Amino acid sequence: MTSPDQSKGGRSRDEVLAGEYVLGVLSFKDRRVVEERMRRDRQFAAIVSRWETNLSAFNDDYDVVSPSQETFKQIEARLFGTPDATSAPSRGLWGSVIFWRCLALVSLLITVGSLTIATVAVAPPQTSAPFVAELSASNSQVNLLASYERQSGKLRIVPVATGKPEEKSLELWLVPASGAPKSLGVFPPDQTGELVIPADMRGSIGEGTTFAVSLEPFGGSPTGQATGPIVASGTAHRR
Repeated sequence: MTSPDQSKGGRSRDEVLAGEYVLGVLSFKDRRVVEERMRRDRQFAAIVSRWETNLSAFNDDYDVVSPSQETFKQIEARLFGTPDATSAPSRGLWGSVIFWRCLALVSLLITVGSLTIATVAVAPPQTSAPFVAELSASNSQVNLLASYERQSGKLRIVPVATGKPEEKSLELWLVPASGAPKSLGVFPPDQTGELVIPADMRGSIGEGTTFAVSLEPFGGSPTGQATGPIVASGTAHRR
């Protein structure tokens, strides 16, 4: 098909373009371009007029026949989806618009409910504020800050002020309301340390829990009980 934009190059191409226009094979956009050119190019408009005159004789051999009403119905059904009398579906449950709308609404509600449940199921638990305890003693150079996260079981110890004893370790103890203290681990006396509390002891640490720090031989108490002096102690509370 000849492009209207190329028609200025020669009358032979103008002839083809005019013929395509009259025969109706051009796109809507190309027809608009041709019509615009016809308004400003009289010679090209004359070519189009000649094509219309020459081709108009073909209609003399054919009678005008109007399509039947049934043909119109079929055309409308294909173009607009309007069913005709012979092809109309049964108006049962499956053909009910109300049924399908209700089914879509129920499906939407189920989907929203499922997404809500899934969101709640995978949502991470709220992280509670850690417990902290200031560990110190009036007659000791040791001053520590302990921070405990119950979810992870990690207890972080930050030295605020400590001495530097030779070949000694600091050991942290959980002091219950009754019974013997339980060791939570050993940490260096002059730097930040982190202890992971055993799972069976994590529930014992909470508001008001008492901690104590003893000075032990390097590596910790050899007996499982505090053997050295208590150099710091404190009570846990929410930050």
